[in-house]
Amino acid sequence: MKSDGVLGWTLGKHRPVSTARRTIMSKRVYKTIFWSILVSLLAICWISSSGNLGFNYQYYVGSWSPLQQSPYQERDSNNYRMDDPSRCPMLRHNIFQSTNPIQLHRQAILVHKCKTNRLSKSASNGSSFTQKLNNNIALYDPMGFLYCRIQKVGSTFLQKTIRNVFADLKFIAPRGNAMLTNRSKDFIDCLSKTSKFMFVREPYGRALSGYVDKLFAPNPFYWRSAGRFIIKTIRGLKASPLSLKCGHDVTFPEFMKYVIHAQKTLTHRDRHFYPMYEHCFPCDIKYDFIGKMETFRNDVSHILDVFNSTYSVGMTFENFEKESDLQIASSHINRLFSFKGQTLQCEPLRRSFQRVWRDLQIRGVLPIDTKMPFILEKMNTINQTHVTDVVTRIIQNVRNRTKLKEQRLEAKIEAFSQLPADIIKEYRELYRLDFELFDYPTLPDFLKIAISTPPKHLKYFDIF
Repeated sequence: MKSDGVLGWTLGKHRPVSTARRTIMSKRVYKTIFWSILVSLLAICWISSSGNLGFNYQYYVGSWSPLQQSPYQERDSNNYRMDDPSRCPMLRHNIFQSTNPIQLHRQAILVHKCKTNRLSKSASNGSSFTQKLNNNIALYDPMGFLYCRIQKVGSTFLQKTIRNVFADLKFIAPRGNAMLTNRSKDFIDCLSKTSKFMFVREPYGRALSGYVDKLFAPNPFYWRSAGRFIIKTIRGLKASPLSLKCGHDVTFPEFMKYVIHAQKTLTHRDRHFYPMYEHCFPCDIKYDFIGKMETFRNDVSHILDVFNSTYSVGMTFENFEKESDLQIASSHINRLFSFKGQTLQCEPLRRSFQRVWRDLQIRGVLPIDTKMPFILEKMNTINQTHVTDVVTRIIQNVRNRTKLKEQRLEAKIEAFSQLPADIIKEYRELYRLDFELFDYPTLPDFLKIAISTPPKHLKYFDIF
């Protein structure tokens, strides 16, 4: 018979092994157990000495996180427990609240319009509430405040500014996580304990900004995802094979027709063009501060003042307008060179250069009477640093910022003068709640001028 070598019994016939062999096996087992216990004890001691024994799990709106003690948050064991996920930590409450009459007026108008439109406490009952917040909410942890971003309302600038302010701290942004949909009740319960702010924009201007940034400027990603659809659906049989392939030459009237089509049919929508109220549900969530692009400098200054007084970060702008213009220009020049290989498949490089230059003029970053200084024959050899340096010098030398503001208005009037009355009317009706909730006129002065101004030779949108 052969021994199985493990149990000490021979196969087929029960026969005990010798006492000496049993003693050897027992010693091996004891050694194994001893070393296992010793390694476990050493690991526990090491973790304990490093301060990480038993992660201090805290419940934040948006996540469960094993975070260390934050210098910016006072902990109170009575306000959260690891075994009670429905509780929230002591997040900072109402730090952005302002007694400024303008801010109080905005809040009062919003509350009134939410009631008259019967919007309060309705959206939060649906799954889309948390799903949409998941794309826009940003919890800055461990500072304990929320920023609900709306695309084409200075969100890129605000996010970069916040990153610069809290460069040494980790935060959860910009997308929450599955907790928002899986634990929506806890999420909503915690909202009232969190300081929150958002920014909005005049709806017509936001639509134009979306067009300029995503389709007029070199942006092959949006040319493919939205441009080709617009060319096929809106332009239809008149489209050239190159336009159908690239989606690179969408006009502003075609874009506005697409926005209306997408909003009416709820198909092929893009959140950059959603109504603003769909992003942050302001009738269900009380935001402590509502900023506007029309008063962007003052409103951002208020947010920075709060950061400085609450977190002692010492963040200021020497020249707000120029610094924001430089940031915009740098970002768009970087995009020009990043997409260079893709845009060349649809248009010559000089056209892409012209798009960026005109884009910055429409935004009021570069003066309209400043011609692009790059020589056509040398464009293939120009590098990003050189272009950035040239644009930076132009921005730094601008003295008349009032003229740039007038230039932005002129470009806006030119864009909307191309639209037929029925397109303007449909857009106004579909985005009615944005106008009402955030107190914007449906027929602003610039639009009156645009409607009464017949289309003529284009000064800003003549690229095509």
